Amino acid sequence: MSNQLYDSSIFQEIKKQQQELTSYRRRIHSQPEIGFETSNTVQAIKEFLNAKNIFSVDTEVSRGSLIAVIDGNRPGPTIALRADIDALPLQDASTNAWKSQITERCHACGHDGHQTWLLAAADYLHSHNDFPGRVVCIFQAAEESVSGAKSVVESGIFQKYDIQEVYGAHNEPFLDLGSIGFKIGALMASADYFKISLFGKGTHGARPHLGIDTFPAVTEIYQALQTIVSRNVDPLESIVLSVCSVVSGNGTSYNIIPAKSEMVGTVRTFSPAVRDFAEKRLHEIVKGISYAHNLDFEVSYNRLTGPVINDKECTEFAVKTAEELLGKENVLPALSPTMISEDFSEYEEVVPGTMFLIGVRDKEHTQPLHHPSYDFNDKVIPLAAAFFIELTVKRLAYLATKEDKTGRN
Repeated sequence: MSNQLYDSSIFQEIKKQQQELTSYRRRIHSQPEIGFETSNTVQAIKEFLNAKNIFSVDTEVSRGSLIAVIDGNRPGPTIALRADIDALPLQDASTNAWKSQITERCHACGHDGHQTWLLAAADYLHSHNDFPGRVVCIFQAAEESVSGAKSVVESGIFQKYDIQEVYGAHNEPFLDLGSIGFKIGALMASADYFKISLFGKGTHGARPHLGIDTFPAVTEIYQALQTIVSRNVDPLESIVLSVCSVVSGNGTSYNIIPAKSEMVGTVRTFSPAVRDFAEKRLHEIVKGISYAHNLDFEVSYNRLTGPVINDKECTEFAVKTAEELLGKENVLPALSPTMISEDFSEYEEVVPGTMFLIGVRDKEHTQPLHHPSYDFNDKVIPLAAAFFIELTVKRLAYLATKEDKTGRN
């Protein structure tokens, strides 16, 4: 790997801390926490920052999250860097010495690595603060439930610190180690949750005529929901509607027709109009089929988070910086959108920003995200941290010059 980034003093300095950073990451991996219940992880982050003489730390402003503020040596704009810190409710199936020690808890999405590369970047920016303005580091809880970013936004920190832009990254096992991918516009889809409850009348399995069976309606609703994608939405639009759980009865009784069935699923899209239509049409389908079968019904439809729509200027600046540092051969400037979701979108609804993907794939790291044997690739930490640092310093300098020209105070 021979390019400007690997030869830079920033990369070399962080590389010297590889053992410390790897040790931190693996310690977090062995003690994963989920949702907003991330107090031990937050304490570990705080202790790491304090050990580096970073004391402008707030653990109270947003539940389960931590905000660290790093000031440059002169006035200027403020940008935010974000890393998620929560794990998944999943059993760790790896054989690593640092595998999860907590049942049904696993850092199978790499958030242990995300917080580590941001800690490395924060440490360097604090000790080399020859830049204008301020950096707000957001260590965010509850990304997996796509609710943590909203909590951070509602805390008011974007207004308090006058944050102008936000940058974040996710590790990506489908990209090779040493590469970074970007996408102007829609990168990740919105995420909606629906729950359909059907209420009939239970009876003996040998006497179905004495009850009101929910199963025929379940099958019809399942099939009809698929027509929203295949027959109701323009084929050139992107939408996914998946029923992911159907629950009825107790799973063992062979001769009881249950009185209730439930269906749970998700809707993903990039378009607000398609999102509105899908919700409306789902209600219509459930209502019509339930009435036809003489069933009562309830529908819960929750919009969890919007699509990640990356700002053009922020993304182009990040791509140019990456190409200068890594070489064009290691930069993918136009990734294909994905139907997975990320609550980084909540930040982009407040200020411009961009999320990019950092490759981690090598011979030892091939498992996809959310696989029970997935483990973060520690070799990427210096690369990711150094890129965040270069991007931050260059972007702050650019914005400061832009402010001088426009006269913004």
